Amino acid sequence: MAEDASGPLGYCVVEYTFFEQGFVTMLMVAPSARGRGVGQRLLNAAASSCTTAKLFTSTNVSNQPMQRLLQRNGWSPVGLLHGLDEGDPELFYLCRR
Repeated sequence: MAEDASGPLGYCVVEYTFFEQGFVTMLMVAPSARGRGVGQRLLNAAASSCTTAKLFTSTNVSNQPMQRLLQRNGWSPVGLLHGLDEGDPELFYLCRR
């Protein structure tokens, strides 16, 4: 969780159910905190604390802000899955640590 004196700014959840590898299942940043590096810090904390050799995440093709955040932080696209959300494929990313 990221917070400052005003309260929570965002949070990140890592699970280990994706082929027994780390997977960021949720990354949320408050709208008022976006563009201030909160997402980057949360991703870095997830990577630092990950207990497996690989750390993945995914986002919809339509979620351009998340894609930009991942790419700016060195995550590499590794796959595309159709059929989860009709008309909006899921892009999978791998953290290059």
